[in-house]
Amino acid sequence: MGQRISIIGGSGFVGRAIVRQAVAAGHQVTVACRHPERARELLVDGAILRKADVVDGSGLAGAIAGADTVIYLVGLLFEKGRQNFAAVHVDGVARVLETCKQAGVKQYLHMSALGAGSVEGSAYAETKAAAEALVADSGLNWTIFRPSIIYGAGDNFFNQFKAMSALLPVMPVISGATRFQPVWVEDVARAFVTSVGDRHVASQTYNLGGPNTYSFQDLLELLMSELGRNRLMIPVPGFAAKLMALFTSVLPTPPITLDQLKLLAHDNVVDGEPFPAMFGKPAAVEIVLPSYIAASRPEWRQHQMDASRQHYRKGGI
Repeated sequence: MGQRISIIGGSGFVGRAIVRQAVAAGHQVTVACRHPERARELLVDGAILRKADVVDGSGLAGAIAGADTVIYLVGLLFEKGRQNFAAVHVDGVARVLETCKQAGVKQYLHMSALGAGSVEGSAYAETKAAAEALVADSGLNWTIFRPSIIYGAGDNFFNQFKAMSALLPVMPVISGATRFQPVWVEDVARAFVTSVGDRHVASQTYNLGGPNTYSFQDLLELLMSELGRNRLMIPVPGFAAKLMALFTSVLPTPPITLDQLKLLAHDNVVDGEPFPAMFGKPAAVEIVLPSYIAASRPEWRQHQMDASRQHYRKGGI
């Protein structure tokens, strides 16, 4: 029997994948976000849209009322004005947890990040860890997920460097030796949706990574190969990277921030089992990346859905 799910921040990259899978699984899905008018295509997928803001708490009670399961996905990669790490990763989580208690929510699923709390001086990592502590002490039936870099059609990782490589004859590489374990957005979504209504995941924290690890430079070279572009990889010294971060921090979407530089200095890989077997087998970057990275934007959504269905038929779940 389907559950009533409220996804806080469900209009983003990961949220959209969860919405599609949850609706397909027979759940009733409500998406709470600041700008529901920008997520109208989710109505076609079968979701209900509600306007809510975790920073000031507006709309949260209405978005959560009647939900069996609440999923918290709101997260920032960089800070802008009132949208800062503390407000979103900590205070926003506290507001949602309290609203869940008042509404009698049966299950709370939380999106954290691999490496939360392990990078000294990183406000991103420290606030992610603070949020985990709030969740663990909430008294709710909770589960925490800690993914490595999440990629897939429409991502902000491979697509960002794809756009950069279209403009530059060389590729600047910051912390090229740092290792990552990218995980497909559809695999992350499956972990969340599989957990809905499952009492066995209560009070557990799961790391989510792909089957293979890569250096940052390895991933850029793989991307260039898929795009058929020959770009010289130029290592960027630490001092130059800091200057770049300082100068570009004023941009609406900065390519790199000082906080991200701190994160890039540390490997972001899973210690032990890369992806819990109970959630299925994760796909490899080499298999998924060609299915979307060279596709035109009108086609990427169908590519994603077709690739996801094929993965499931082969025993992904």
